[in-house]
Amino acid sequence: MDYFIKRIVYLILVFMISVSIIFVLVNNMPGDPAFGLAVSIAQQRNMEIEQALEIARRMIGVSEDMSFIEGYIKFLSNLLRGNFGYSTFYNTSVNEIIAKSLPWTIFVISLATLLSFLIGVYLGAFTAHKKGTIIENIISTLSSIVQAIPPFVLAVLILFLFSVRLKLLPMGGAYPVGLTPTISINFIFIIFIHALGPVLATAIPQTASWILTMRGNTTQVMEEDFIRFAEMRGLKDRVIAGKYIRNNAILPLIAGLAISLGYMLGGHTLVEAIFNYPGIGFYFARAIAVRDFSLLTGLFSLIVIGVVITTFIAEIIYIIIDPRVKMK
Repeated sequence: MDYFIKRIVYLILVFMISVSIIFVLVNNMPGDPAFGLAVSIAQQRNMEIEQALEIARRMIGVSEDMSFIEGYIKFLSNLLRGNFGYSTFYNTSVNEIIAKSLPWTIFVISLATLLSFLIGVYLGAFTAHKKGTIIENIISTLSSIVQAIPPFVLAVLILFLFSVRLKLLPMGGAYPVGLTPTISINFIFIIFIHALGPVLATAIPQTASWILTMRGNTTQVMEEDFIRFAEMRGLKDRVIAGKYIRNNAILPLIAGLAISLGYMLGGHTLVEAIFNYPGIGFYFARAIAVRDFSLLTGLFSLIVIGVVITTFIAEIIYIIIDPRVKMK
């Protein structure tokens, strides 16, 4: 129980420091956070920009004479109440943007992570058992090269090859414009086809990473004394490979699986922007482009929350699945 209390306090501290850094960085960016909304208000209501600025500042909850400390306290208070701010570009709350974009991001990164994990674990274990052969050299070399390719570069290549040239995948979006979402096999199939580009761009480097990690873990476990003892007992190779080697080699990866979901929430930004996929990354990139400080701060904070929560979940999972951690 003391361990969990310490970890919770630690993660809360990490969260507070992270969101504080985000607030400082975003609020020190040049420009007025209310200016974009003020321009829109001035055009719609045919008024002077100074009057529109006053209205815009009231809408997003900032004041020209508000001190840095007052702004920080207000930001933190809103965040702790679940209020992520007000988007000046989209003229709506950040919570509404998160509500409609987060499910798409979760769908893509969950699918990409699960797919990459299953393939990577299998190929990693297979490669370790082929140690010293040409198969191991090919798979390990390709994995090292692919792992180094940024996902957004793969996204551009996939979009150019499969969408522009071969026309096998759609150019972007979660589904065609004008199509009404329905609960049907046809619509679900369309969603999967539109998500395939972002999924591949995210999953391919992840797969390479899982392969190399699983290969290293498996090789290390194969050299343990209990494996030699199992061989001396005359156990079948299939039993040793499955029950003793793979089960022990996969333990660190399962904990890493939860953590990767949190980090991919932020690392998925440019991929979604390239495919025009309406997830968190798409709005994050748009917030940077249009200098929507409130939206940028809110999405940054969401990513931090995602990383903190998944890190805590990963630690709990590791304690549950690894009896050695329980003993310690």
